[in-house]
Amino acid sequence: MALKKEDRRQNILSVLSERESINTQELASLMDVSLVTLRRDLRDLQKSGLVINGYGVVRAVNQETDPNSFFLKRLRLAREAKERIAEKAIEFVEENDVLFIDESTTCYVFALKLSRVFKKLHIITNGINILLALSKVQGFSVESSGGSLQYGFDSLIGPRAESLVGSIYANKFFFSCASLRKKIGTFELSPFSASIKRKMLLNSSTKILLVDNSKFDVIAPFKMAEIDEIDRVITEDRDFLPSEVI
Repeated sequence: MALKKEDRRQNILSVLSERESINTQELASLMDVSLVTLRRDLRDLQKSGLVINGYGVVRAVNQETDPNSFFLKRLRLAREAKERIAEKAIEFVEENDVLFIDESTTCYVFALKLSRVFKKLHIITNGINILLALSKVQGFSVESSGGSLQYGFDSLIGPRAESLVGSIYANKFFFSCASLRKKIGTFELSPFSASIKRKMLLNSSTKILLVDNSKFDVIAPFKMAEIDEIDRVITEDRDFLPSEVI
């Protein structure tokens, strides 16, 4: 039985995690698909910032396909749920919005969808992979928070990043979390991530949390947002007001 599109693309990334590059004809043979299908998949993966495809050779974007990459491991977790969350989240975006977007893998998937739906947005992010994915999107103004690289999270953090973010006002902040605790708020695995997200939250008008159900009531040590500071929560199942988190 033929594989689904998402399964094919995950297989492509798995092959590239073990090889620096591969000929497209050989890759098509390994995947047991036609060149037409493979090229379609590669075109979408390249738009997503995951591969470089040209002159008959496919190369991985190293940061994404490092088998030890914490970001890649997190991206693969609940990927289908993240796609559904992102689809719902774009309904709360309008052309010309000024957006803060955090470094989370859920927001990475969300950012990819933004690039396919909107023509003009102003985005400020501390996510390295989001910057790479949006770097060639015409009509988007994309700014880095600057700062120091946080190893393993592929994010920019520290006083310089927080200073820049603190000088910008966004009308919407899209973010995820390591944990959402009922009636309490969001928590992070890193104090540095919590700190810069806090700056984004305080300097934005509308705060929208994108979180899959696996993050409810798990343990993470660093508090970021109070539950009543969040305007809307979007999961793979529904979107709702924080007061409805019971």
